Formats: sequence, C-alpha cells, structure tokens
Amino acid sequence: MPDITNIIIISEGHQQFVEVETPYGWVRLRDMSLGYQTLVVWLTDFASKLFIRYPDSKNPLEMPAIVLIDEIDLHLHPSWQRKLIGFLSGIFKNTQFIATAHSPLVVQAATDADANVVLLKREGDQTIVHQGRDLPDVRHWRLEQILSSELFDDTPPLSPQTEADLKRRNELLLKKRLTAKEKEELAGLNASVADQPVGTTRPERRAEDLLTQLARNLGKADILE
Repeated sequence: MPDITNIIIISEGHQQFVEVETPYGWVRLRDMSLGYQTLVVWLTDFASKLFIRYPDSKNPLEMPAIVLIDEIDLHLHPSWQRKLIGFLSGIFKNTQFIATAHSPLVVQAATDADANVVLLKREGDQTIVHQGRDLPDVRHWRLEQILSSELFDDTPPLSPQTEADLKRRNELLLKKRLTAKEKEELAGLNASVADQPVGTTRPERRAEDLLTQLARNLGKADILE
C-alpha cells in the first residue's frame, strides 16, 4: 500500500491492534484515513475467505473468485484510484472484480487494463445498460475529456463561474457594438480568461509560463490577449 513500509500486530491484554509504519512513524490502523481502513478491511476479509475456500492451494490468492464492490473509488486518493485496478489484478490473478465508480480516474485505469466499462443510465423509470460500441472509446483520453463525455453526463471540466464567464464573453464578442460599460466588462472577462492555464500537464503549464514571460519581455501584448 502507498507509503506503508511495514505492518505489525500488537497485543495489549485481550486486545490486538494493527500498526503500520509510515513516513510519520508507527500509526495504528484505526487512526489512518478512512480510505486506508476501508481498503485494508475488505482486502483482508476477501483474502481470508480465499484461504478458507481453497485450503489445499499453494496460493489461494490466485484461485478463481468473483468480487462485487460498490463505489470502489470511495475515500481513495486520486493516485490510488488510478493504481487500484492494476494492484488488485496483480495479486488476485483469477478474480473477476465487478465494481461501480464515479471517477474518471477509475474509467481511465479500467480502459488501460482492458477491463469492460459499462454505463448504467436512467431513462424514465428504467435503468438502461450501455456497453461496447454503445460507449465512446476513451482509451488514451485525458481525464477532462472523459469527464466531459457521455460517461459522466457531459460534466464540464471548468468551474461553473468560469463557464458563466466564457458564455458572457462570447455574448459580448458577438455583439456588433458595445457600450462603454460592456467594453469594460469584456476587458475584465478577457483578463480573467487569460489567467486560466491552458496546459494540462506540468510540462505544458511550464511551457505556457515561459511563453507568457517571453511575450511580456518582447512587448508582444497581442499574444497575451
């Protein structure tokens, strides 16, 4: 598990406690985040059932099983959400995991792992199952592209305020004549939009900052508008 380097069980009287070694020292499992606790509990429970079901196996963790998980992304850090499917598949090699999720990170990880993605969509008083060719092929898509697809009801990746600012800016740009007040409003909206990062990855944002600095040094104000 992330940031965990060791695990021990401590007995105090008639009680036993699980402690894990973290970058901050030894911490009891009950004092860890809910994501850690939830993951450890259900994984331990599942593993123990495999040992009970396959007592004669050399490695019960690799024996066939089916697991249903509701909200697999619940309480998990984004980096965990991305790694969890590969982590589970690597340990439980013959287990079929059927999980629900509301995270584009899980969808991205599922497509990278060649897992089946199924969309359950309410239509009236019925739930319709969409899969295969009914869904867009989001392999190699970025997170904001997945989020703004039909998989998540075309959820915009921008904040509601930014969406409203861009809509208002477009309305002003389409007008043939602007009043002095509207010109002032447009200037403010242009400045607000200019402050929004265009790049997605860290190198892209760094390149964007360098180009902005270069444009300012060269006095190319038109590039910044």
